[in-house]
Amino acid sequence: MLILCIEKILGREMSYRHSNAENIMKKIVILLGSPRKNGNSERLAKSFATGAESQGAQARFFRLHNMNIKGCSDCRQCWSKGKHCIVADDMSQLYESIDNADVVVFATPLYWYSWSAQIKAVWDRMLPYVSDKAKTTVKGKQSVLLVTAGDEREDVFDAVLESFDRSASLLGLKLAGKICAHNVYDIGDIEEGNWLDQAKELGASVGKVN
Repeated sequence: MLILCIEKILGREMSYRHSNAENIMKKIVILLGSPRKNGNSERLAKSFATGAESQGAQARFFRLHNMNIKGCSDCRQCWSKGKHCIVADDMSQLYESIDNADVVVFATPLYWYSWSAQIKAVWDRMLPYVSDKAKTTVKGKQSVLLVTAGDEREDVFDAVLESFDRSASLLGLKLAGKICAHNVYDIGDIEEGNWLDQAKELGASVGKVN
């Protein structure tokens, strides 16, 4: 049985998609954590973006699997060279985009009851934002979780939900919504049920300029 877990508190990278609206736009960064191109979590994210764009928002995708993002080395050198991290890799692109975004979307398949390796590396590299030397912050930005799993039981998301909630709270991110889609294993399974409609609806809600 498909069960929705949705909460509303109310190449290397793909460029910003945006509508033709001329009013003020929300900027949304969408982190694709799956190694599968056009897999279930990515399709969920694209549906979310469609909804957000219908409200005039801009959506920018990053396909993490095609990026060079190293794990955190716990060197304690955040901001020591005037930038977020001393490690020279593609995470610098994410820092810049996240700094300029209003909303950060974490889209991931569920691997061993948690994040994919690709997106977990990004979480670990968010440490500069909680450093006492931080020059920028994500506090007050909105965050969204889109996660898919092949398992049939809804409680398989418990660990990743706790990780997301605690991490978002520590960073000062505002929770804008979550969708936990399970029993979607093969590519295209996400098309069954109303997962994509729910993602589009959530995107439209988050994409509105208040």
